[in-house]
Amino acid sequence: MKGFIFMIVFIMIWPLAGNAQSIVHRMYLFNPGLIITASAGPTTSFTDIKKNNVFPTRKPVNEMGSSFQGTLSWDVFQFLRIGGQLAYASIAGCKPNANLYFEAKLIEGNFSINLNPMLLFIPYRSDQKWAPYFILGVGLSYYSSDLIQISDSEVVASRGYGSGSGLWGLVIEGIALGGVGVSYKINENWSIRLESANRWMDTDRLDSFESANRSPYDFYNLTTLGISYKIFKPRTYPMVRK
Repeated sequence: MKGFIFMIVFIMIWPLAGNAQSIVHRMYLFNPGLIITASAGPTTSFTDIKKNNVFPTRKPVNEMGSSFQGTLSWDVFQFLRIGGQLAYASIAGCKPNANLYFEAKLIEGNFSINLNPMLLFIPYRSDQKWAPYFILGVGLSYYSSDLIQISDSEVVASRGYGSGSGLWGLVIEGIALGGVGVSYKINENWSIRLESANRWMDTDRLDSFESANRSPYDFYNLTTLGISYKIFKPRTYPMVRK
C-alpha cells in the first residue's frame, strides 16, 4: 500500500519538477505585436534617362528625389516580419547628351516580408539592440511622368495625368522589391530603422523613353530612415515551456 501511495505522489510531482526545469528567462521571451513605422529619404532612378550608371547627379538637372512611407507590420516570429506599406515618391533622371530629363510622381503600395538571417542560427535575446534583415515583396506603382527637353523645358512626352488605366488616371505597373535594412531598438516599444530597397517594374516606360541598349525593365531605389512603435501585450513571467 505504501509503495502504491509513493508511486501516485511521484506521478503527481514529476510533471511539476519537469516544468520547473523549463522556466524561460524574461530575456529570451519574444513578444509578437503590431509595428507602426513612418519614414522618409531620397530616391534614385535607374532608367534609360540617367546620366551615371549608379549615383545620381545634380547637374544639369537634379536626379535625386524624395519619398515618404507609412508601414504596418506584424512580428510573426523572432526572425520573420510581414507587412504592408504605402509610399509617395518623386523620381527624376537626366541624359545631357540627348538633351532630355524626366520627372515622375508615384504612389506605391506593397506587401513585403522582413527576414532576419542571424536569428535563424542564434537564439533571440530581448537585449539585442541591432537587427539586420532582408526585404522581399511585391506591389503596385501608380504614377504620372513627363519627358522634358533640358534646353528649353519643353515637354516631349507625358504618361498618366488622367489617361492611365490606374486609379485617378495614373499609369499602373506591377513591381517586385528587394533590399536590406537594419533596426536599432531603443526600448521594447520604440526603434529606429534604416532601409534601402530597389523596385523593379515590369516595363521600360517610367521615363517615357525606351532604349534597345539597356535593360527592358526600369527600376528605382528608395532609401529611408524611419521610426517605429510596437504595440504588444507583454507575456507573464516566469514563462514555462511546455
